[in-house]
Amino acid sequence: MRGIGPFRKWPFALHLGVCALSVFTFSAALACSTVVFRNQQVPLLAYNFDFEATDAGFLLINPSGASKRSVMDGNPASWSSRFGSVTVNQIGPGMPAAGMNSKGLVVSLMWNEEADYARHNSAPVLSELEFIQRLLDTSGSVTEALSWIDEVSIQGFVPIHYFLFDASGDAAILTPGEAKLIVHRGEDLPVPVLTNTSYQKALEHLKKPSGSGVKSGDRGSLARFRIAATALQASVEVNSSQAFDVLEDLATSSTRWRIVFNPVDKQINLRIGSAAESLTLDLTATDFSCQRRPHGANLRTVSANLSASALAPIDQRELADTMSEVLLSMKATAHLGRPEVTAGLSAGLLASSVCAP
Repeated sequence: MRGIGPFRKWPFALHLGVCALSVFTFSAALACSTVVFRNQQVPLLAYNFDFEATDAGFLLINPSGASKRSVMDGNPASWSSRFGSVTVNQIGPGMPAAGMNSKGLVVSLMWNEEADYARHNSAPVLSELEFIQRLLDTSGSVTEALSWIDEVSIQGFVPIHYFLFDASGDAAILTPGEAKLIVHRGEDLPVPVLTNTSYQKALEHLKKPSGSGVKSGDRGSLARFRIAATALQASVEVNSSQAFDVLEDLATSSTRWRIVFNPVDKQINLRIGSAAESLTLDLTATDFSCQRRPHGANLRTVSANLSASALAPIDQRELADTMSEVLLSMKATAHLGRPEVTAGLSAGLLASSVCAP
């Protein structure tokens, strides 16, 4: 389906809001946040996904044993999924904002104006969101993920950086740079927090007196980085409920999904909007066998009794409607939100993963 009809236009649809609106749309203060509680018996990653325009999205099951190919033009990357994963996606299959795989690797994204996708080489290409899916599909740990990242080239449209975390407590931040992905890990990652500022600048901000350059009630990137860093200093052994309390302190008016990933027990705890109750999905009880059509749930209508058995094949019309709402919500992508266009885009995404024979 590559290069046919509306599917040819798909890369331009990646001007979507992933934790902030594209600079080509309109100005809005949006903010995603990641904070990791790693020095404890059960390490946790807590994540806020913020998007001002709409709360549309899906919880998706991504199977193991599937053959994947990037929708990007030129020299598209291809791979096979070794591990199943569960992700939250605004657009559809293969385009996650965050997720965890069956080995406990967690990946989240945040907006970062300084991300630079200028690198040009002969490596196979994928989009900035497909990169997350490839990480989850092929890597069981942070170490394994870092072993192949230079084998692909990210063609990004929305500037973002990534947080990687695994069941051992290992963590890394990846930022697209002009020549390569910039990696912060180990001693270079003393504070396991990431917001919408380049990591080194955020660390420099922590050296300033508390409140310096920050107004009362501010929930900008640097303010949230300090709030999360302070919470980490005060924490001893944090459970999922307490991690949600920290996410509440980091929340803004545009926070859509609050998620606590438990990579040891392979559990995902999700709160939608301002809901106080958590939905829990157990990956150890999830069937990751390859299906003809991706399984999942609309995050607006997901059952309070969330379980893997309750997830159903994604309906193409429902996916197209959700995609249309997201794309229509922004000036730069409104032309792609027309039903006749999203019908082709949704069909293409649903067909982008093929079960191995």
